[in-house]
Amino acid sequence: MQFIRKVLSVIMFAFIINILIPGISGFTHSNLEQTYPIEGEKLTESPLTIELWFQDPVVLHPGSIKLADSFGHTIELEGAVVDTNDNTHIISNITKDLPDGKYVVKINVVALDGYVLQEEIKFEVVNKENGQNKEKLRALKYSPADGEILDGSPEKIDLWFSRPVDITAIGVFDDRQQPIRLKEPYVDPKDPNHIIVEFNEELSKGTYQVTWYARPSQDDTSKPDILDVFYFAVDEFTPIQQVNLGEATNSFWFNNMGLKQLGHWLVFFGISTLFGGAFFNSVIYKHNHLKKWNKLTFVFLLFVIIGEAIILTIQKREIGSLSIIEFISLKFVWIPLLQIILITIGLLLAKVRFAFYGTALFLTSFITGHATYPRYGGYLTIAVNTFHLFAASIWIGGLFQLIIIPKKDDMKDWLKDALPKFSRWALISLIVLIFTGIFMTIRYVPSFSIESFIKSEWGKAVIFKIGATLMVFIIGFFQRKTIINLTANALTKVVSRVKVEIIYAVFILIFASLLVVSTPSAAEQGVYPKSLEKENVQLNVAFSPLKPGLNVLTMDFDHKDIEKVEVTLSMPPNYKVTYNAFKVEEGVFKITGNLLHAAGTMNMKLKAIKVNGDKIDFSYKVVIPGEMRFNE
Repeated sequence: MQFIRKVLSVIMFAFIINILIPGISGFTHSNLEQTYPIEGEKLTESPLTIELWFQDPVVLHPGSIKLADSFGHTIELEGAVVDTNDNTHIISNITKDLPDGKYVVKINVVALDGYVLQEEIKFEVVNKENGQNKEKLRALKYSPADGEILDGSPEKIDLWFSRPVDITAIGVFDDRQQPIRLKEPYVDPKDPNHIIVEFNEELSKGTYQVTWYARPSQDDTSKPDILDVFYFAVDEFTPIQQVNLGEATNSFWFNNMGLKQLGHWLVFFGISTLFGGAFFNSVIYKHNHLKKWNKLTFVFLLFVIIGEAIILTIQKREIGSLSIIEFISLKFVWIPLLQIILITIGLLLAKVRFAFYGTALFLTSFITGHATYPRYGGYLTIAVNTFHLFAASIWIGGLFQLIIIPKKDDMKDWLKDALPKFSRWALISLIVLIFTGIFMTIRYVPSFSIESFIKSEWGKAVIFKIGATLMVFIIGFFQRKTIINLTANALTKVVSRVKVEIIYAVFILIFASLLVVSTPSAAEQGVYPKSLEKENVQLNVAFSPLKPGLNVLTMDFDHKDIEKVEVTLSMPPNYKVTYNAFKVEEGVFKITGNLLHAAGTMNMKLKAIKVNGDKIDFSYKVVIPGEMRFNE
């Protein structure tokens, strides 16, 4: 039992690390793609419903959608329901007309892996007459135009607005983000909606960014200015460059390591070891003395209970005010409680032990991890994840059985009999672990770069887990060679290797629990077409670099009769910008600037206009790598 004490010491050390190092929750377990009302919207009539569209289905509870006015008073809603035609669409009816004023929608739903998603959407109901009579301030056109390449330096910038405006600030910057000297803006005497800004210097070749802030003339000064950005070039297109800015550094440690990760680790460790031990006794080697093992199973049951208690306590706090009955009705609560009941009955009744432990392990795939998401493969990925869990359990539980069961005097005979049988199952388990692990990695992160993978916490956890598994595979290779001719001298070496394997098993489960609380999409980067080839026009799209900050988007059409391209980038709840692309050569268009402003999933729509005036629309999903994922 001395070695068991050492293993428990390692576990306790890891517990302390988890507790002492603060963690943060994973930033993504679903994606709020659309809302009604949209964030910041001003409605001239009271909305009849609150509607939400998620990337994946979510689980509702009685407090999932709440509506409050600017004074914090709760407004009654009908219970939120799932659209029968679209299980990612959530609807809640408003029971009465809303008077003019500001409102906030508080969203609290549970993702398919048990994580609580919280969002707020603000909107305003305004007087219908005021809303109709007062035209919204917007820029009508610019000169130079957005995306225009001029021949030679311009003398001025012209801006036309829908209403008379006061320009509160305007700046022009070259491709190295250096400011260009400007004269004071003035209003065209013949057109109050026309603002003119003259240059104080001649512009050299390259791309320029214009940023302006404006407000309606004689309007309420308490309202924020509106702003916009557009780009033009002199003689040639050049990328906007980032200067004098160091590369952001990533912590080597795991920021997602915390109490919730600790809870998942305890559950994995307890259930895996219990089922693996039962499998060893029922399938691999049926002639055991179970007295020592049965004593230790209480410890593993305690691990499961503590782990589930940690996870459920955090979930209860995140979900908020639900009654105990409402809370227990959530599948992320009653399934863990059922697992504890199954394990307890299995511990007490030997005849059902193997089946009940197996059922408890099987249920884990339906409430833990990313396999439950339809975008990752749904039931197929759940099945593969289940095989992964069972393979890991057979290996881990068997290792503990080899060390715990035999008495010292019987060790050699025991190992000679049990080791060859276990060795075959361990080899099968490791092969299953490797292939299922590869399958799930490809499912979760279909496109990535080495940089995006290594920088993400999910990618780092995968790499550490692969490293530990590879070490176990190497140990197992030498172990099998030694077992073939097991001598008294080799016995000590075999036992030592089993102990080392157990230590690796403990750390592999640590990395597995980190994968649960980390975000696969933080490692992912890619541009995925949503619409197929249109009218026999093929398009290659590429961002350089594909990460938050300054970027260049290149669009290469196989047809040379494309005259103009309009690009709209959007990210819920309220980010949306439109650019006219620079035509750098026949069939090739580019835009530059801070295009990908945050990590997350961005929608991109392209409108290509041919020389004859025909329009072709393309739609893409852009996944930007990074931990702090916007609105996911």
